[in-house]
Amino acid sequence: MQQATSNFALRLEKSVTFEKAIFNRLQELGFTVAINGTEHTNPKFTNQLRHSTDQTSLSIRFQPDGVASIGKTPRSFFVEAKNSTCIEKRAYEQYMKLANNGNIVIVVFNFDLFGWKWCFVEDMLLIDGNDTVKQFPNPFKVIDGWIYPNYKPRYGSGTPYREVDETWLYRFEGQFKPKVIQRLREVY
Repeated sequence: MQQATSNFALRLEKSVTFEKAIFNRLQELGFTVAINGTEHTNPKFTNQLRHSTDQTSLSIRFQPDGVASIGKTPRSFFVEAKNSTCIEKRAYEQYMKLANNGNIVIVVFNFDLFGWKWCFVEDMLLIDGNDTVKQFPNPFKVIDGWIYPNYKPRYGSGTPYREVDETWLYRFEGQFKPKVIQRLREVY
């Protein structure tokens, strides 16, 4: 159990560092940014909801990490920082609900080999979990393309997830600001 806790703490620390770096870079690019979500303002409350499955609790738990805006009459969007090449099923579903209600949701990934890459959540291409697990000797169960690490986890969350196809993502440097501004003009 100690090893799992240590690994989680390390992943969490790297995620927080990545999130701060993203928001610092957005400010350097001229965006106004703010941290978003109850996980930042009241982590104890959010932690109490970790097993809740009602829509309101899920929406609270899986709010994007921040918001950003730009322009004389600011136009805004949500930003989610993922220090991973995967996305959890419930997080993806909540981000898509925001997008389907007319919100702009951007997910920025930290790919070790490829650097920062990003996309609008509705354009994200997910790799079918069957393609991911077939390379392992004891593959996890896959349901509707989502990988289920375990149903009754002893360590870790057991949360269903999928890998993101990085070939469909934009490079952050040089592409983020112009593409985001273009989308903001199209939508508003």
